[in-house]
Amino acid sequence: MKLLPSQTDEVSLSAFGEKARALLIQHDYSGLANQFGYALAYERAPSAAIEADFLSAAASPHKVASGTHQPIAVKYFAPNDTGLFAVVECTVPVAEGAAVLLELIVAGKGKEKHITVEDISGVAA
Repeated sequence: MKLLPSQTDEVSLSAFGEKARALLIQHDYSGLANQFGYALAYERAPSAAIEADFLSAAASPHKVASGTHQPIAVKYFAPNDTGLFAVVECTVPVAEGAAVLLELIVAGKGKEKHITVEDISGVAA
């Protein structure tokens, strides 16, 4: 998804993270793929890849404190030649005390930036 120059601040990126998290909680894999794309789709259809990777991550989730809402974290990269601008980390609950990590990446050159689903992960098995 292409961002406007005014959409790269922490508040705007957090809002995109909330939207992506909500779509994943609702299991709206097509909506998530259509809005954000998926960097790790490889040769798979993006919505099918998101679903498969979410189910895999949910099978071995991260442990999180029960009953607490995990905030969206926005982290900016130092200036670099790769075009990486920021990462938006979203904890997505999958069960009581368990969650997966949804990461969105913001990249681009100059004022032109895009936000894309980068990864969905659980605990390494």
